Amino acid sequence: MSLPDDVFRQMESDRSVREGEIRLIGNIARQVPGDNERNMLFRTSVLLTYSHLEGFCKFALTAYVSAINSLNLGAEEASPPLVAGSMAEIFAALRHPQSKHEFFSGPLPDDAKLHLFAREREFVANFKAAMARPVKLPDDLIDTESNLKPIVLMKNLYKLGLDYTQVEPHKGTVNKLLGVRNAIAHGASLKAPTSEEIDEYVKTTFGVMGFVQQQIYMALRQEHYRKR
Repeated sequence: MSLPDDVFRQMESDRSVREGEIRLIGNIARQVPGDNERNMLFRTSVLLTYSHLEGFCKFALTAYVSAINSLNLGAEEASPPLVAGSMAEIFAALRHPQSKHEFFSGPLPDDAKLHLFAREREFVANFKAAMARPVKLPDDLIDTESNLKPIVLMKNLYKLGLDYTQVEPHKGTVNKLLGVRNAIAHGASLKAPTSEEIDEYVKTTFGVMGFVQQQIYMALRQEHYRKR
């Protein structure tokens, strides 16, 4: 099985389970006779739907990172976003204010410009060696932060060189889902969403999950990870 197909199969299996659970609780909620039980299940549906949206996106993006790392691409042949991501540790050292030139750290310990220049000089001197390394993306490159807001998902797609603009049309509904989820999870609201709102949240969630899966599959199949 090819790498794109293998990753697609992993994502499809994960997404299928998540969508099945979301559909199941929605169907049960609509079949219970009592309003209290229905409202309770609708609130639970919001929590589950958001949880699976965040969980799938993290799973899929992490699967893409693992796939890229397995290719052992040279930095010279990889796309700029992936090269930049693989050099996160180097760039962190370049920006670290406590990293100072050995000689000047004594007489000029607080000369920030000088020590930044020293780090930049060292980076340039070792640039060829850095570019000779295979691209290995760090585990913490994918960060859903405290909540997977649309802008957070877009940031993660951007860092991997994937198309983040298609998240834009879903921003309003995802933000609404997140707001309701937080209100319920933190005990600020016991108001139940309507059946129509549940349908809207589920439709958007499935749409975003499908979009992320397709983006990753096509990126692997069409080798978007390579420098153009």
